[in-house]
Amino acid sequence: NDTIKYMKESTFTNAAAEVAEASAVGDSAIALTETSDEVEKVTAWLPVTDEQLEDVEGIQQYLNDRLTFMLKTRIASQIVNGSGTTPYLWGAYNLASVQTQAKSTDPVPDCIFKGMTKVRGASAATGFAEPSAVVLHPNDWQAIRLLRTADGIYIFGSPIESGPEKIWGVPVVVTTVITENTGLVGDFRGYAAIFMKRGISFKVTDSHASYFIYGIQAIRCDIRMAAVYFRDTAFCTLTSI
Repeated sequence: NDTIKYMKESTFTNAAAEVAEASAVGDSAIALTETSDEVEKVTAWLPVTDEQLEDVEGIQQYLNDRLTFMLKTRIASQIVNGSGTTPYLWGAYNLASVQTQAKSTDPVPDCIFKGMTKVRGASAATGFAEPSAVVLHPNDWQAIRLLRTADGIYIFGSPIESGPEKIWGVPVVVTTVITENTGLVGDFRGYAAIFMKRGISFKVTDSHASYFIYGIQAIRCDIRMAAVYFRDTAFCTLTSI
C-alpha cells in the first residue's frame, strides 16, 4: 500500500457542561474527513572510491552520518515548504486552510503572538490548538535576539547569557529551511505526524555507469514516509517579518 489514510479534523464542538439531575445537555460534535496521502521516497547518494573505503579510517560511518544528515535536512525543508504533489511531502505552508498573519506595522514579536492567537483561536474553524513551536530563519531570529530597549538593554537577555530559545514561552526552531522574512507557528505536537513506511536504509553498489571499471562505489540511503497534518488551522504562517 503506497498511501497513508488518516482523519483530518474540520470541526470540534465541545458541549461538555454541568447539568441538573435528569436534564439534557447539548451534543458535542467532531467532523472528520478521511484523507489519503502518498508515501514518498526521500533519497541521497554519494560516490566513493574503493581506496577511500579501504584506507580511510571510519570513512563508512562518516559517509553514513553525512547522508543521514542530508536526508533529515531535506525532510525538514519539505515539512515546511513541500507542495504535497508527488513526489513531494506536505509542508505546513501549503496546507489548504493554513492561517496567515502579516506583520504590517507591528513589531515582529507582536506578529508572532498574533499568529499564536490564531492557532489557539476560538473554535476548530479558527485554530483551537496550542502552539508547540515557532520556526524562524537564523537572520530573523538574530533580529529578535538582538532587540534592545531605548537605553540599550537586551530584551532577550544579556550577551553573557545563552538566553532563552523561546518567544512568548514557545520553543523557537531556528533553521535555514525556512525562507527569510517568513515564519511559521503551529501545534506540531498535537496536529502533525510523520508516518514511516520504513526507516533509513543504505545500499552500496558499483553497478552504475562505468563505476565497476574505475573502482567507484555508489552509497545510497533512502526513507519512505509521509508527512500529515490533522488540522490545517492549527498552523499559521507569518509574513513580512
